[in-house]
Amino acid sequence: MASSVPTPSSTPPGASSRRTPRSPAAPGRIWLLALVVGAVVAVLAHLFAPVRSTPATGVAGDDPLASDVEHILGERIVEAQGLSVARFDLDATDPESSADSAAFIDTDASAALGETSSLPADPLSSVAPDAVEWVAAGTTDGRAPVSPDTPFETGSVMKVITGMLLADMVESDQTFLDRTLAEVFPEMDFDDPEVASITLQELATHHSGLRAAPDGDDLGILFRSMILIGPYENATPPVEGLVHTQAGPKDQYVYSNHAFAVLGHALAAEAGDTTYPELVRERVLDPLGMDDTQVTAQPPEDGALPYFEPGVRVAPWTATDYAPAGVSTWSTTSDLVALVAAVADGTAPGASSTDVVLEDVESPGAPSDDEPAGETDDGASLSLGLAWHHLDTPEHGMVTFHNGQVYGASTTVAFNDERAVVLMGNTSTLQETELALGLLGDEPGEPLTAPSTTAPFIVLTLVPLLVPPFLLLALMIRRRTLITQRPLDRMRIVSLGLGSLAWLIYVQRGGVWTDLPSELFTVAAGVVATALAVGVWHWRRVPVEVGRFRWSHVTVFVFSVLFSLALLTYMGYGLLAVHL
Repeated sequence: MASSVPTPSSTPPGASSRRTPRSPAAPGRIWLLALVVGAVVAVLAHLFAPVRSTPATGVAGDDPLASDVEHILGERIVEAQGLSVARFDLDATDPESSADSAAFIDTDASAALGETSSLPADPLSSVAPDAVEWVAAGTTDGRAPVSPDTPFETGSVMKVITGMLLADMVESDQTFLDRTLAEVFPEMDFDDPEVASITLQELATHHSGLRAAPDGDDLGILFRSMILIGPYENATPPVEGLVHTQAGPKDQYVYSNHAFAVLGHALAAEAGDTTYPELVRERVLDPLGMDDTQVTAQPPEDGALPYFEPGVRVAPWTATDYAPAGVSTWSTTSDLVALVAAVADGTAPGASSTDVVLEDVESPGAPSDDEPAGETDDGASLSLGLAWHHLDTPEHGMVTFHNGQVYGASTTVAFNDERAVVLMGNTSTLQETELALGLLGDEPGEPLTAPSTTAPFIVLTLVPLLVPPFLLLALMIRRRTLITQRPLDRMRIVSLGLGSLAWLIYVQRGGVWTDLPSELFTVAAGVVATALAVGVWHWRRVPVEVGRFRWSHVTVFVFSVLFSLALLTYMGYGLLAVHL
């Protein structure tokens, strides 16, 4: 008679009673095919590999300025992908001196910039200081050297040109500083009467109560900012956004790109039957010979490609509706020298925009995005013209300046009673304003603080780059997870495979590649493809789920897949925005 005593089970209490044999090891021919797939994917991945750009390592150009720039930058020169700087005295101007501009950089320095670099034949058009010191460092894209004619994104430096346009139109009685938005746009039905009462002067001095963007665009701007692409790409058109926007207090300095974008379009409306790009070209840029300054949704052909830092490419800001605030605007050091020279001597259209209209403005606090560095912790006082900022400093007296910073560019124009500096670069980590101010005196300013070590950022790049592909490959070789020793199943193929792809996209967009070879990215992509090819072979030979506790395995799987999909979508969108 058979015993009725149950046979002891080796299955732990609470564990699944399913007994699933391991899938057989993949044969050699499958691994060979998988390696071929991996190699092909690695070659294709090279097209999207991180751009490992060499940071600037030295400054070439006129010796006095080059020496001062190197002294101030010190070790921080490695934060510059490309850099173009000009400095000149304001005691006199000479239109004929532009013909001698080739003498501004000596032969040896010009050669140091590369064979393809050349100084502009006429960099200052009809307005030229007696002598300009020029220096350049680094490249536009890892290859082409920077020159005084290299276009960079201006960022908010374009705001001073919008302020000059306002001043010029006021001088010709085409509009007035106290003109309100309700008067400029009489057909508009404003939800907030305070918005309707905003004046053109309030727009031009950051006292309009408008914030960085129209109400309702905050989440979109935050999302795009986090993946380092233009935050205003899909923002509500600035004038249209006035309808439902609520104004904040007008007695406070609140730096606003929305306000300046509205100002530019308001001036076009005041001029009648024109657009802001056409109007600013006619009234400011053409009279100053600023032919290389433009509003464009695409980078100029020879433009300095934008980098958050050397090795981390980002997309240029391309929302032309926000051009009056400095979005989608490009210029050159040569053009900005012509601008500053004419503003300083009062001959530029709208040069009165530098006149102080608000004195002793409360400190705006720490800058954000492309906000001017108006803090006065050192005792300097801040006053405002139309866009222009005036900082009364102990070292240099009254400095008239504006800076601009987008995710891939840093620009500053600054001058006092004696000297002017123009600085443009294609990284946003450079302390461009501090550098420009340090170049105004007879002696260079104090060296900038040393850059923070990149070691933590390298670790944060290497770990997500190497660990997920290694775990995925180990799963396919051993047919068990490396850490928890759980059998291979379809859920693990999906979760680890999708996670590896998501982290690859993450390190492409968010990794720091200045000190890492981009070939690591292609190798990692090849490893993931190889492992997934083997996983396809295993797919029909393994169960859907084999877990110690089904409920916890399924729960972890769901959260893992959702996280990977979110990361893949989030960073993939940023990747396509840069490369397309």
